[in-house]
Amino acid sequence: MEGSAQFCLLVVLLFVAPDSAEAQKIPSYFKLGGTMTLRPPFTDKISSIVYKFGGNLVAEYADNGVPLTYYSSFKGRTHLNTTTGELKISNLTKDDTGEFVVEINNIFQGQTFEAVEIKDVPEPSVKVQPLVCDSSSSSCGLLCDGVIEESRPVTFSWRKDDGEWKESKQVMDITNDEETKKVKTFSCRMMNPVSEKESESEQNPFWRETLDSGLNL
Repeated sequence: MEGSAQFCLLVVLLFVAPDSAEAQKIPSYFKLGGTMTLRPPFTDKISSIVYKFGGNLVAEYADNGVPLTYYSSFKGRTHLNTTTGELKISNLTKDDTGEFVVEINNIFQGQTFEAVEIKDVPEPSVKVQPLVCDSSSSSCGLLCDGVIEESRPVTFSWRKDDGEWKESKQVMDITNDEETKKVKTFSCRMMNPVSEKESESEQNPFWRETLDSGLNL
């Protein structure tokens, strides 16, 4: 009996595990009043497609006689591309937060789109750490400062003078060496899926004006 029970359990796990492994949650970030596009990774010919939100119909289409139809609050602000399967929703509200699923050609596509509301990133500013950092310090940190709790996920980039932006961490360490002394200012940029903003330039505490102007000490 025990062996039979273990065998049955194994069979159940074999049937359940693939569904669990294949299910994938894809975060889809939006801001209030904005637009969100859901893009299922499907490249074959689409003969039918159904989107649902919280178990209720959002949009459906079938080339065998079901015209493209939108439902409930999604009417008038939703567009379904029946060739690519992309669903675009505009004028988003808090009520649109939740799980969207899609079936294409009567097959669940193995992923759910988790709609998450976030806010624009704040106006960033560069702050030197510690405040007493000056030309006598061996190293210091630069903080890309701003309240980001409701704006995550946020990525950070830094720029030296008018150079190229390079992605880095929120705090960038700088060393008091000859290369760093040639940089006059640092700027930082915050980005998230719905916005991006740049800081004002902050003077490098290790900058040597004599080097920048080409004068000898």
